[in-house]
Amino acid sequence: MSILTSLARLRAIKEGVAQPIATVRHCHLGRRPMVFVPLRLSGEAAAPLAVMLGTDRDAPELLVVAQPRNRDLRFAFTAELARVLLPYVESFLGQSETVEKKNADPYQRALDAPQLLLPNPSGVAFTRLLGRSTRFRRPDGPYPVPAEVPLLGRWLTYFAERAAHPGSSLTLAATEELGRHWASGQSGLEDANLAALLGWISPPLGARGHRPRRRPRTR
Repeated sequence: MSILTSLARLRAIKEGVAQPIATVRHCHLGRRPMVFVPLRLSGEAAAPLAVMLGTDRDAPELLVVAQPRNRDLRFAFTAELARVLLPYVESFLGQSETVEKKNADPYQRALDAPQLLLPNPSGVAFTRLLGRSTRFRRPDGPYPVPAEVPLLGRWLTYFAERAAHPGSSLTLAATEELGRHWASGQSGLEDANLAALLGWISPPLGARGHRPRRRPRTR
């Protein structure tokens, strides 16, 4: 943390609202990103409990696993997740261009790429675990899974790995990107909570940072 960032944090505490620490956006935000909000079962590393996802804020999809410890229900859930996520990824294959290079064969390059927006790094870590637990499953033999589940697992693994590459915008954790542009008056651990961080950046009317507005009680 630089001296200027520390100063901005102190100022945020004093004024009760996050302070900008950048004048330009340091990440690429796609025109049609896929917001991906996973929820896992407590105590189980790769047991999905629910996922909310979508490209339209007015029409998100909510997928739920009634019993994450039930293998059949878990993979039925991942098949439903594949039904939503895979067509989104494939939709970017329709627009491409031919790239010609000297002393090399021409090849096709997509004009745009899919993008996953997750709430925080913990969401990225769970996406990696979910991909690892599904990408080697087989649609035949003992304990078969739907055919699209292994493909989903490979894509989830790919997206999670790209999050570790500096400058890559295929997978973004919202708290990390907001932290590059705003300094709040709370600790780094508290900044990992997207709701708490947004409370500093864009507090509701009548609230200031760590002093939320009290709603009047109704009888």
